Amino acid sequence: MCDVRQSCGRPWRSGTGRLVKADVHGRYSRLGAILSAVLLQLTSSIVSGAEANTASTNALPPKPIPGKLQALPSAFNHIGGLTLSDLRTEERHRTNLISHIAPAVVAVRVGRAMGSAVIISEDGLVLCAAHVCDRPGLDVVFNFADGKTAHGKTLGTNHQMDSGLMKITDPGPWPFAEVGDISSVRLGDWVLALGHPGGFDARRPIVVRLGRIILVGSDFLQTDCTLNSGDSGGPLFDMHGRVVGIHSRISTSTTANFHVPIATFLDTWDRLASGENWGDRTGNQANAGPYVGALGFSEENGYRLFRIEDGSPAAKAGLQAGDLIIRVDGQAIFGGESYVRTMQDMKPGKESVFRIQRGEQNLTIRVKVERTGGFGGGFNR
Repeated sequence: MCDVRQSCGRPWRSGTGRLVKADVHGRYSRLGAILSAVLLQLTSSIVSGAEANTASTNALPPKPIPGKLQALPSAFNHIGGLTLSDLRTEERHRTNLISHIAPAVVAVRVGRAMGSAVIISEDGLVLCAAHVCDRPGLDVVFNFADGKTAHGKTLGTNHQMDSGLMKITDPGPWPFAEVGDISSVRLGDWVLALGHPGGFDARRPIVVRLGRIILVGSDFLQTDCTLNSGDSGGPLFDMHGRVVGIHSRISTSTTANFHVPIATFLDTWDRLASGENWGDRTGNQANAGPYVGALGFSEENGYRLFRIEDGSPAAKAGLQAGDLIIRVDGQAIFGGESYVRTMQDMKPGKESVFRIQRGEQNLTIRVKVERTGGFGGGFNR
């Protein structure tokens, strides 16, 4: 027997005579179409969201914007002798500055390598030297002066210039310092070198050294700040509290050292942030650079020496403070930058020919170049 609600294989009718079964099928079809449209919209939204998340994940961190120049005490712009009041004003400014920038300076450990570095963003981007980073994708341990630690990875490394980028992967926010603008750096500017010479030591605060810019090149800075092994990768700050360089190569004289200018990091930011590795590492290996031991400053028609290091190749050859170097190995010298570039081409163990002016005399002096004994390799004077 068929129930009154069953069709027994035939379309069943309501009391009005309409085909009820056919109507039900029509409603199901419309409902199915609506559900399909809803599912399609949901699927599209999910895919779009996933693509957006992927794009967000793969997006490079933005290039840091240089911090603004702040008004400095007039004592910093004073020419001539300083009064006791001027000196006290400068000291107060530096003390206040150090308290603001020191928390962003960290000691780093990459495998067996140890050095220093500086955080430049709240989310944990860190500037360092390439010879400390070694290569992209390595684990990094960050030690803060207050004893805390964090973990992260190395990103890009430019071994040609010795610049490197790291990222703290632990959740922040992190203390950070602003970057500077190399165009505002001038010879004689006061600077602060911060770092962890000898490696991290929880019993002491971050070590701070005061010095001055003694040479500005297109791809390097030189200061008379005292640096030692373990300072590699640490920051050089201007008196506005901005990072203007990263410690790179130490001279045999601990008071004549080279720093990677901040412009190098900014000019190659996308390559560093994307984890690219480039440049010849052999140029940044310890004990690989030439060493002469003659320090000086730029003049319009040469490089004027003001100090000859005891026992150095320059001293052995007879170079003297006051000599004006005008040619090296046949290359004309037009100042400090051209002298340093010529130094890079010198070969340890070989003689280089220096043409100099000493008073009214023009002399030729042969200097047997030696190897540097500092960290970070590269070139030294």
